[in-house]
Amino acid sequence: MNSVAFLTYNTVGENLRSGWHDGPDGRRAFVLQNDSGNRWAVEDLFVDPKTVPSGYSRSAKTNVDHVSGKIDGLWGELLKVLSDLDHVVIYVGANGSERAIVLAAQLPASKVTFVGCDCGLPYKEMMIQSAGLNDAGRVLCECGGRRTMRKLFDSFLTTGELLSS
Repeated sequence: MNSVAFLTYNTVGENLRSGWHDGPDGRRAFVLQNDSGNRWAVEDLFVDPKTVPSGYSRSAKTNVDHVSGKIDGLWGELLKVLSDLDHVVIYVGANGSERAIVLAAQLPASKVTFVGCDCGLPYKEMMIQSAGLNDAGRVLCECGGRRTMRKLFDSFLTTGELLSS
């Protein structure tokens, strides 16, 4: 693999800009992420509303609606560079994973790796199978996926491989 996209409605780690990143040996990574600073994870839904920091959502319904819209926008950006990519890594969390999986079904399963937390994991697996993506890669991650997505990004740029753990 020489070029991989990392798509998430959260962020790929901290302090990483969206767009192309060049690594050694001609490897390139394209980051598509939430640049607004909002955080979307189940862990964020159970915070006392009086202490919710700026940028955190208070409602699961709001999260799902916002995330689905965010995924659509990111997917539109992905389509512009799809012909330049060998593989796509997609975060599927508890909020909005259905939309990401439906869109990923446009790609061959061999070119997709899903990164997902265990929130609603049986449902996500059913969606992946229903979309005909049984052969897609899967990586289990923490809620929100930010650390794991960054680890995969760093691994790819450094070694050319996506780590499976």
